[in-house]
Amino acid sequence: MTDSNLFTMLSAYRPGTAATPFENYCTTALAYFLRRGHRMLGALFAEAAGTIGEPVALVEVQPTIGDSGIADLILTFEGGRRALVEVQIESGDHGHALDGFIAEASSWDGRPTFVLLGVGLDQVPAPWQGVSWLQVVEALEDDPEPLAQEFVQFVLQDVLGLGVVPLDQAITTNRLYALGGAALRRRFGERVKYVNSASRPIGGKYRYLGTTFGLDGGEMQFWVGIVNETLPMTEHYHLMMASKEAPLLTPAEHPRATGDWKWGHWTGAGRVVRPITAEAYDDLLARLIK
Repeated sequence: MTDSNLFTMLSAYRPGTAATPFENYCTTALAYFLRRGHRMLGALFAEAAGTIGEPVALVEVQPTIGDSGIADLILTFEGGRRALVEVQIESGDHGHALDGFIAEASSWDGRPTFVLLGVGLDQVPAPWQGVSWLQVVEALEDDPEPLAQEFVQFVLQDVLGLGVVPLDQAITTNRLYALGGAALRRRFGERVKYVNSASRPIGGKYRYLGTTFGLDGGEMQFWVGIVNETLPMTEHYHLMMASKEAPLLTPAEHPRATGDWKWGHWTGAGRVVRPITAEAYDDLLARLIK
């Protein structure tokens, strides 16, 4: 990988291995700056937690919350109030664990607060208070420390999906997933739910990597990403979109390398020979028949 961003290098995504999930990596990186007492970042979470002006005194990473599982972060402020922070990098279902965390935390001393850090603030369920990754960027962007600037760049590209994605980064980092999520949010807003989707690697190559999504609260019956179209697999990938049932504009043949994937409709934007852009995703998403 040619990118010199430390956070991107450390976040290389390897589906099917025992590597720490990308979301956990983002959580730990965020905790690093909070533990170092970053003033603006601490103030951002203090405001969300209703403790304006209080510094963060303690940062707990992935603590066990009773029988409800493992939370992402618990922040304790100097005044004693605690905030449970849920960290998310995808859009859609927040899961039943959030309700369990609220029930467990009700037994804590004082009045706990709940903060949901995500890619947007459109669907934050009460009593959670929303913080966006863009606000994290804004809190860190004036920090002259090189590591803070690398984290800002990392969040913008690997979490928020801004910028182009060369093929080598598409198959080794989170950037392709981030680009897909950003394109979906921009086009469909609150209507879209999505998850990252990839085949198991075979000799360092993938049959497909991309984003499975659903619209208007329906089932996830669409996918967009890159496909290795040949067997045996090569270094070449095509940018494609698939639909489980609904026809697509500009249809293409079913890729050979996904022969065990029985979705009926495909369309493509050609072989990836240049960095993948948001505009290329938009072109494919425009082929959905509404």
